[in-house]
Amino acid sequence: MLLHAAKAELIDVLREKYKDKEAFQFEAVDAAKLPEEWAGKFDIVIDKAMLDAVISSGRRLTARAFSSTEQVKPSKWKRRLLATTGIVGAGAATVFGFSYNSEKRRQEIEKRIRSVEEKPVPTRAQQIERLAAGEEFDILVVGGGATGAGVALEAQLRGLKVACVEQEDFASGTSSKSTKLLWAGSRYLVKGLVKLFSPASISSPAAAWNEFAGTWHMVLGCFRERTYMLTMNPHITNWVPIAVPLDKWIIWPPPFDYPPAALGPCTGLFVVFFKFYDLLGRYVAPSSFVMSSERARADFPQMDGKRMKYVSVFYEGEHNDARTNLCIAFTAAMHGAAIANYAKVERILFDEKGVACGAEVVDKANPSAKSFEIKAKKIVYCGGPFTDGLRQLSEGKDVKPMVNASGGTHIVLPPYYCPRHIGMVDMMTSRGSFLFFLPWEGYTLVGTTDVKTMPDLHHQVPEDEIQYLINECEKYLSPSLRVRRRDVMSAWYGIRPLCGDPNAKDQSSASRDHVVSHHPTNGITFVSGGKWTTWREMAEDGVDQVVEGHPELKKKAGPSKTLETPLLGTGKTDLFPEGYHENLAVTLSQKYDLAFDVAQHLVRNYGTRAGQVLDMVDQDTVKGSRSGLYKHYRRLYEGAAATTGYPYLEAEVRYAVNHEYAVTPADVLARRTRLAFLNSTAARLCLPRVVEIMAECLGWSPERALMEHEQAEQLLARDFAGPVPDKKGALLRSACTADVKDVFDHIDAEQKGTLTKAGIAKAAAELGFPLSQDELQKAVSEMDTDKNGEVHFPEFLAWWNSSEKSQGVHQKIFMGTRRGSRWKTIEE
Repeated sequence: MLLHAAKAELIDVLREKYKDKEAFQFEAVDAAKLPEEWAGKFDIVIDKAMLDAVISSGRRLTARAFSSTEQVKPSKWKRRLLATTGIVGAGAATVFGFSYNSEKRRQEIEKRIRSVEEKPVPTRAQQIERLAAGEEFDILVVGGGATGAGVALEAQLRGLKVACVEQEDFASGTSSKSTKLLWAGSRYLVKGLVKLFSPASISSPAAAWNEFAGTWHMVLGCFRERTYMLTMNPHITNWVPIAVPLDKWIIWPPPFDYPPAALGPCTGLFVVFFKFYDLLGRYVAPSSFVMSSERARADFPQMDGKRMKYVSVFYEGEHNDARTNLCIAFTAAMHGAAIANYAKVERILFDEKGVACGAEVVDKANPSAKSFEIKAKKIVYCGGPFTDGLRQLSEGKDVKPMVNASGGTHIVLPPYYCPRHIGMVDMMTSRGSFLFFLPWEGYTLVGTTDVKTMPDLHHQVPEDEIQYLINECEKYLSPSLRVRRRDVMSAWYGIRPLCGDPNAKDQSSASRDHVVSHHPTNGITFVSGGKWTTWREMAEDGVDQVVEGHPELKKKAGPSKTLETPLLGTGKTDLFPEGYHENLAVTLSQKYDLAFDVAQHLVRNYGTRAGQVLDMVDQDTVKGSRSGLYKHYRRLYEGAAATTGYPYLEAEVRYAVNHEYAVTPADVLARRTRLAFLNSTAARLCLPRVVEIMAECLGWSPERALMEHEQAEQLLARDFAGPVPDKKGALLRSACTADVKDVFDHIDAEQKGTLTKAGIAKAAAELGFPLSQDELQKAVSEMDTDKNGEVHFPEFLAWWNSSEKSQGVHQKIFMGTRRGSRWKTIEE
């Protein structure tokens, strides 16, 4: 009982009245006159008026007695309630704070986007003329992928004079062959945490913490860059929810080879991780959530939902990588950079001190063109996995390789393999890599493998890796969905750089984080490694270090501006004076009586410049649609396939040639449009029309047009696989059930349900792996257990997929390893 009194007599009255009590709790204003052992033990307050009323009325004043050593404390449930309330309140305040800041930031970004004005981009011919004019540049960037175009943009916005040359097309290498995600590094964060809390870290905790700190810094950088891309450039990016299916309460072998992770599903550890992932992203992305098995079956019917315990869903960014690369390059050009594709560096120029001062370049787009020199104060190599090839230009053929390449195959399947609004990922592989099923451009993207390989700009797609991905699909999809090899509409092979710094003292490891390296003698800098998400961060870091080592450039260069600069296609144009907004596709569709799927496609690829594409339409070819709701603009791929969802217009070919530096038919089919990536057969079928339009625009002779057609045909055949497998040199014999069944039924023409020895030989040949007589005899003896000369389908399927050699190849692809030299290809 806590008593407040203003007069000393109250103290005396109380002390006298309760002098025989062991420890009643009283306190007055004059607390110094109370016994010391009574101090700080009060939990009730009675004011003076109440006390006077009690004493004057003669009522008995009671209180609970305490021992002299007991402390008065709140009850346990009160403490728990207070603690819970505090935690919940703090969490709610944090979420509200982040949400409020995110919304405020979104409004600021929207205002900034709408205040930007789109400017004309110089043509390629004008750029070549400027590059050859003898002008000295502050920086010459060699390489026009995401990193090279990013360095050009970063340096140009900081007030430097920049030239950038690419030996082939923008994004012709790694930058167009990614998994199409702008992700914040969930994989690296998980692996970092696993290493931090692994038993091995106990022996060297400082080293483990330092390694995790580096991973943590990289992941936070990924979050920042992902936020920039998704908020500042909404016309070329979008959020995609990704489902993580959990079909067991305990996973074994454990994910990432970390035993505690085996309990992730039953403990809710994965759910907690994704909430933490949301927090790190400051709730810019939509929040992660959990789907029940029933909801998963409704939202993702292709998934084998019956086996699922539940499904955890998180969000990542997605983009059209080649188009993003083009936006970066043309944004740099719009701001004044001299940038050109098909401008190959033949040799590096040096001054009398051996310092690089320029390059000799040739325009490959003009067969009769002569080489010219570009002078520059600094040279920056941005060759990705091909950086060592660039280093040979300045350091000689015997340069020590520092870039290890990791290759990965992706396949594209029809839309019915994945819902259009949600993707899926397998995070439970023991090797620690992810396998994605993603909705992309209206189709299903599956990938990737991860195998060390030799850098090759036009690497043929390994058939074994295509078959591996198809076989993996069967594990995750519903049994009612027949997975077939002929459903592969397109496949490609991308190469990612794993880079070390040849000029650093520590050469112990290669990193997926980027490397900026300066040659101490010739002064050339190279930037390599990293990932698509961090292209801007890599560019900023590279330019920072370049200007830091050059006093004149350091004085001239201003601060970085790229983080506040939207890419081409967001600003105001004559057609869209309000700039980009979320209903731009609707406005475009209504203005031009355009089919909405085409309007959406144009806005997602060109933003506010979509109207300029439609200005290239041949109006004589525009007709009314059958429904009468909109006009029919001639599409690039017509015929029966016009209903399959390819919204590419013939006008885009003309726009690509006149405004986007397209030089070859492959530039149009693979990177200005993405038809080759979505359907390699359709790309080959419309190749003649593309050549015809380009010949009109560029004035090609019939001989030149034929040459371009043949070269494009060869390039498409090498870079992209399709529904017909090429088993030549393949080692992975195992196949999905539907493919084996189709071959079996085709040979079993009488529908007996069995095959004879001759039928088995035919089936093996049709599946791409013909058998010798000895192999055939051995196969029949293994399958025909009842010795009646016939084999049923289950027996044939089990035998076909049980090859030890085939299983060995499957395991090598799964683990991403090769025996012997790290440069051995899958065929070797």
